[in-house]
Amino acid sequence: MSLIVIAARDASPIDKAGADVVCDGKTDVAVLAKALAVPDREVLLLAGTFDANAGFNAAGNRYLRPAEGVTVRGAGPGLTRLIAEREPCRIAVDAPGVTLANLGGFGYVGIQDAADSFTCEDVYLTHSLDGRSYLPFGQKGGCTAAFMVWGKRGKTVRNLTFRRCTSDKSYHHSFSLNLAGAQEGGGFADVLFDQCHAVGAGSGLEGKDGVPGVRDWSCGFDIPDAGDIERMTVRDCQAIDCWQDGFHLDGSWDKHRQTVKDVRFERCVAVDCGRRSGTVPTELYQSGFYVQSATLVDCRTERCRKAGFLCKNQEAGGLVLEGCQDTGSGYGLVIEYGGERAKVEGFVSTGATRRALQMIGNNAEVEVEIRNFAGNGRPVLLGITERLEYVDAPEHVEDLKRYQAHGYAMAGNRIRIVTARPMETVEVHPPSVNSVNMARVTVEYYPLQPLP
Repeated sequence: MSLIVIAARDASPIDKAGADVVCDGKTDVAVLAKALAVPDREVLLLAGTFDANAGFNAAGNRYLRPAEGVTVRGAGPGLTRLIAEREPCRIAVDAPGVTLANLGGFGYVGIQDAADSFTCEDVYLTHSLDGRSYLPFGQKGGCTAAFMVWGKRGKTVRNLTFRRCTSDKSYHHSFSLNLAGAQEGGGFADVLFDQCHAVGAGSGLEGKDGVPGVRDWSCGFDIPDAGDIERMTVRDCQAIDCWQDGFHLDGSWDKHRQTVKDVRFERCVAVDCGRRSGTVPTELYQSGFYVQSATLVDCRTERCRKAGFLCKNQEAGGLVLEGCQDTGSGYGLVIEYGGERAKVEGFVSTGATRRALQMIGNNAEVEVEIRNFAGNGRPVLLGITERLEYVDAPEHVEDLKRYQAHGYAMAGNRIRIVTARPMETVEVHPPSVNSVNMARVTVEYYPLQPLP
């Protein structure tokens, strides 16, 4: 692999002396585009500031397109800085085998991949220049995510790795897997998110009819929004203060299908999700995790506006939670729409403000410990679920009516509730009152622990 070393205009004299090319602050985009266009090359960007709005590539735009097998490596996310203050600059990966590492993008900088074997390590992106406010990225040509992977109908994008990557104040999603121009028929396989952080995803600037935020559907990890997913691991990742969900796995819904196989979330954390979005977005999920068929191990949520864990489980036997916990969200754990053979072991809800557990399902095994319930009424609701604001957006009214009329039976479940709450714990929703089998629903009480 050949090596080319590039120094920024403000690099140190020593770095400039040892570089193959020194940028001048006027033609930086052309210099970088030319260097990245050589296949199987390592491009080393030394510490300094590269102006991603300085000039254009040979095609007359500001896309940086690494060729096959190119590695772009900086001196560190805070040392090698690509700054776009006025217009978008995208690192657009269309060739396989590309690696981006150890650099930062500030302002109107985004990364998008559409090719196999893409690796992104130790990369920091922010759609802010002052560290406080969000840039109106969408008005400058759109930004679906800071770290974006585009699939296509009929194609599976494979071998994707994001390790120690951070998105801070992204205009839209922080991380996203999605299909271009299709709801289904393509997908993603062999995907790893490891120690990645989504902080403050969603600007609230996506408005309609003068109402800010009304179109802002922004998550920390929107993986995937559309497209099938097979063999994905999300490990030690965090989603903090995201506009909607921290982690969103779209799943199947009416007239749309998403196949999910071998997806795991391990030791992931979602905090304060949905709190900035108020009441105006068209879809109000506002939860830490929104998943359907997946395994979650030792995951934790705190103070999410609606649910810590909102689980659909449309694929029978597809939902497994082990050792997960929520603190202070509206709902601790919600399992909806037919939690067939769901398995929940060792879930702990602390301080839920609406419900600690709300579920329907058949042949499920669910174990929940309830601590310091902070809501009114009973902490557990079985049978048809209540109206959930984050699911029942205005355009879902007719769907909600059909859903409520259905009622939902529950049979063959083993539900174990452990609580110190000195009152009745379980409520059955009226439409399901004659179709919920309570034979294996148990409530165990334990005494309150004295304060230390």
